[in-house]
Amino acid sequence: MDLNGRGRRHRQLPSMLKVGCIGFGGGSALIPIMERELVSPDGGLTEKAFVQDVVIANVTPGALPVKLAALSGIQLGGAALSAFSALFVALPGTIATVGLLALFSALGPVAIRNLEYVSLGITAFILFLLAHYVATVIVDGGRRRRVYMLIAGTTFLLTGAEKSRALIAHVAGLENSWVLPELSALGVVLVAIGSIGAFSVYQWFRYRPQFGTARRRAQGLLRPVLVAIITFAVVTLGGIGTALLIDPVGGGALLGLVSLSSLSSFGGGEAYVGVADGFFVASGMVDSASFYGQIVPIANALPGPILVKIATGIAYSIGFGGGGFVLGIIFATLAFLVSIGACCVVALGVLAAYDKAQHSLFVQNVAGFILPVICGLLASTSVSMLHSNARISEQAGLSGWIAVLGSIALAGGVALVHRTAKVPDIVLVLLCGGASFALLITL
Repeated sequence: MDLNGRGRRHRQLPSMLKVGCIGFGGGSALIPIMERELVSPDGGLTEKAFVQDVVIANVTPGALPVKLAALSGIQLGGAALSAFSALFVALPGTIATVGLLALFSALGPVAIRNLEYVSLGITAFILFLLAHYVATVIVDGGRRRRVYMLIAGTTFLLTGAEKSRALIAHVAGLENSWVLPELSALGVVLVAIGSIGAFSVYQWFRYRPQFGTARRRAQGLLRPVLVAIITFAVVTLGGIGTALLIDPVGGGALLGLVSLSSLSSFGGGEAYVGVADGFFVASGMVDSASFYGQIVPIANALPGPILVKIATGIAYSIGFGGGGFVLGIIFATLAFLVSIGACCVVALGVLAAYDKAQHSLFVQNVAGFILPVICGLLASTSVSMLHSNARISEQAGLSGWIAVLGSIALAGGVALVHRTAKVPDIVLVLLCGGASFALLITL
């Protein structure tokens, strides 16, 4: 754990807002962005602490960026900073989601399409960050470099081979009649942790005399973690209770389902679409046309954690339909708090257990070998982002190949600029988004 980031506290919340504003793609795509903000030369988390947080975020339910924000906040400033960090990383995208839903009848699908045009260029910037992160991990692997490459490649084959096949078939216009087997991100991480556990047991039995029995004292995270867990639990239960007071039947059921669906969501924002369909669409709480015609497209077009945006959008739509704009805003606010609280309670609970065992051989091996697994997952995420860009390009009347090759070329251009000039990331983000928007809007 890292408790020496006190000089970083004042930058934590602005950093989380920044991630929330530029974090297109959601989920694993935000790991390098979070790493750039949280692991820095001027203080903050160590690489070891960040890797630990990534592991915890990947094996627990809920929105990955929200959990990473909460986990980093608890280490840099305690329970209060943890809570506000989780809120701030989800705030920009959530506000934009509710705003677009409120204005949808006036703006229509044109607004969403324009956002998608901007996101295509920003995705290229994120692709650069993903590639840079993977390259850094492999290069820093030292004598383990070849092992890291093998692990990353195997992970990509397990999670990204089907995505790659689907992308090629889509842009080439080939018949899509068969699929390759693949594992989910959660499945791969669990397999990796199980393999590391077995390897650790083997090491312990074979080399036990070399490891010794000394144990350093824990670094005092247990108390602030427990305070944070209680805080998020109160936020979650308080949101549900408030909804019960406002609407004893519909409100309580809505926020209760928001909490349960958040706790049932493994595998990122895309997986939450299916979870939300089962909880809200199948039950008749929100109609399919509204869910797939407005809420999901808007959530996918905006930055930030998809789970929180969809949950908030559903709550706004139900509240608006039942009592108008004000009730929609109230329900959306409560869903925002409840979804974040539910995500963070479980992740922080796992952090408490992880902290107690941080000096064990197993935890040390996790820190040493989980990074290439994450790299393989990021490579798979890159393919998904390219596929999304291809669809956006085709909607604009261009070939999907143009978007794929253009995104890769633009990411390469960003890499070149980074090597030759000191240009702030936010400037590059604006330039990339503006370039893709200008190109697609004029064609």
